[in-house]
Amino acid sequence: MREQLKGHETQTTCWDHPKMTELYQSLADLNNVRFSAYRTAMKLRRLQKALCLDLLSLSAACDALEQHNLKQNDQPMDILQIINCLTTIYDRLEQEHNNLVNVPLCVDMCLNWLLNVYDTGRTGRIRVLSFKTGIISLCKAHLEDKYRYLFKQVASSTGFCDQRRLGLLLHDSIQIPRQLGEVASFGGSNIEPSVRSCFQFANNKPEIEAALFLDWMRLEPQSMVWLPVLHRVAAAETAKHQAKCNICKECPIIGFRYRSLKHFNYDICQSCFFSGRVAKGHKMHYPMVEYCTPTTSGEDVRDFAKVLKNKFRTKRYFAKHPRMGYLPVQTVLEGDNMETNLQAEYDRLKQQHEHKGLSPLPSPPEMMPTSPQSPRDAELIAEAKLLRQHKGRLEARMQILEDHNKQLESQLHRLRQLLEQPQAEAKVNGTTVSSPSTSLQRSDSSQPMLLRVVGSQTSESMGEEDLLSPPQDTSTGLEEVMEQLNNSFPSSRGRNTPGKPMREDTM
Repeated sequence: MREQLKGHETQTTCWDHPKMTELYQSLADLNNVRFSAYRTAMKLRRLQKALCLDLLSLSAACDALEQHNLKQNDQPMDILQIINCLTTIYDRLEQEHNNLVNVPLCVDMCLNWLLNVYDTGRTGRIRVLSFKTGIISLCKAHLEDKYRYLFKQVASSTGFCDQRRLGLLLHDSIQIPRQLGEVASFGGSNIEPSVRSCFQFANNKPEIEAALFLDWMRLEPQSMVWLPVLHRVAAAETAKHQAKCNICKECPIIGFRYRSLKHFNYDICQSCFFSGRVAKGHKMHYPMVEYCTPTTSGEDVRDFAKVLKNKFRTKRYFAKHPRMGYLPVQTVLEGDNMETNLQAEYDRLKQQHEHKGLSPLPSPPEMMPTSPQSPRDAELIAEAKLLRQHKGRLEARMQILEDHNKQLESQLHRLRQLLEQPQAEAKVNGTTVSSPSTSLQRSDSSQPMLLRVVGSQTSESMGEEDLLSPPQDTSTGLEEVMEQLNNSFPSSRGRNTPGKPMREDTM
């Protein structure tokens, strides 16, 4: 159970299990993955295995949910209900995988994760739909089986789903990458563009059925793209390809294999591809194909034909046909708001009041009527629209600030490694420079200043031009650190200069 854990030495309050804290810290080494969808999926795969949910079949999960009579998806679950259901799930897993499942630890860890994702307000309650979404998303099942089950949870008794119900499902789904700090890569918390996209795909029908929902999900919509990528990451973990990486020379390639469709017999392993490494003669914008399982003879012939065709294409062709990948098409700044069956109910009640000669109904901003009847309605709509756009901008800016902090921490780590070299290596022309401990103290004193520069630029004070540009004061802080380093190592001046923070490329 998640509870406040107070350290005797630090006297601080922690809401995470110690093992969960270790797990979150271990996810930091995946931040060097350049592509957002893969970075998120690889973090979730590590989380999935730590919670042993990769051992949980869909049928076993459904049996546990039915056993505890969790049918009212809009009803809240308290801590005790969550623990009881999780205990049933992990007891069954322990019987099947006795040497892999520690029931008390798994229950505590899974409870901790569910509350971190769906109970940010520390209320001790989450909705039944949220519980199901979290467990089913990370269980072991075919991707379309997960889609069918989740759709069924929000569909009516007739098997159809309207915009509001679909919005609830997508809202609970996007909370999973949000908890990892990756929500900005998937359109932010604004799921309305995805809902609107689904119903436009359905020719603007008022409701959609399961078959149409599955067709739309195969297009990998913006807010749910992390789930199919998670399945590809899981499939690629044990894949062994009879090929050699042209960059690091790994052979055989384990995991994802990336084959060039521009050069013959050019393969890249996932480590080199995710870190952006290239060999001579190859560019990152060249077309490539990804394999998470070993290739067949038919796929080899098909790729050979594509390489041959691309040999006769010019650079201009590749510029006009950019490589497609797992990226949202729409942005968090999209402003149009979707209509709901809620709006129809409001219009009906308003007409009844006007017909009876009663005073008109108030127009709350969350209802957002599309055809305002008064200036007051228009003002409320405009205000709510601006607030929604502002929220999206804040989330995007916070993500950028987090990225800059990570880059600064990486640069400071490299500087510390230089300063911690033995004194014997720090002698220049018979002169011993200042001790590493002294230099390290100077470097440590500058670290809080550097991090505060980024953190102090709150979203309230940033302008629109700051959204895509790094904080200006950080370069000054880095220059001060480099000046201290150069004073300590006179002969190494001009070397080991940390690079400028680079913008994260995405697929």
